Amino acid sequence: MNYRKEFLFIAFFCIAVSGIVSADSLPNPNLNNDNIANFYDFAIFANNWQQTGTGLAGDFDDSNTVDIDDLTTFCWYWLSQYSQYQQCQGTGTDLDNDGIIAFEDLAKFAQNWLLTGTGLTGDFDKSNSVDCNDLSIFADCWLKGSKPESIWEQFKAALAAGDVNTALTFVLETSREKYAEIFQVIGSNLPDFAAGIGTLILQSQDEDTTVYEMTHQDGDTTYSFPVIFIKDSDGNWKIYNF
Repeated sequence: MNYRKEFLFIAFFCIAVSGIVSADSLPNPNLNNDNIANFYDFAIFANNWQQTGTGLAGDFDDSNTVDIDDLTTFCWYWLSQYSQYQQCQGTGTDLDNDGIIAFEDLAKFAQNWLLTGTGLTGDFDKSNSVDCNDLSIFADCWLKGSKPESIWEQFKAALAAGDVNTALTFVLETSREKYAEIFQVIGSNLPDFAAGIGTLILQSQDEDTTVYEMTHQDGDTTYSFPVIFIKDSDGNWKIYNF
């Protein structure tokens, strides 16, 4: 059996039994950045199969070789949604494990700022020092999370940057077309629109639906609007309506 046939056999076998495999870390199997590990990512991975060198796409364990260990990791994530928060979980930046990387985590991080030693909270790069490199890792993960509040902040940030495509990834699929049309009408005024979006106040929550009230101040008048989040088929919170 040549290497190509052997690789394909192993790949499809792993895909079939991916639910049995466990991963020790959270590498990023979403090689083409479309938020799901599928055949597009597999094609990139296969192109580097058994290649050696640094920075190879698919070298998830940083061994400088794309091999069976990396294939096992890839199989674990097959057809699963992969978020930036999962990547940040892998760095350990969600220090209080509450599903969002925010000020509570920053407080824990700050307690060990510039300290040296082993096992320090905030030493994300395992250098035995909590320093600027760790702060950079933390900053890259700021406000990433799986909670509706985090999704909302990332949504607002994307709108403020005029990045409609990214903003729509935080919207439930059944609502995307409606908001794509709205954002198209708003056009270049998206940053101003984002600046006017208020904070969220929790009203009710159950397993699959969370309702907030969003307040907006316009002069002396305060307006309030409901914001509804619904979990999609993969269990991720998405904006349904606001």
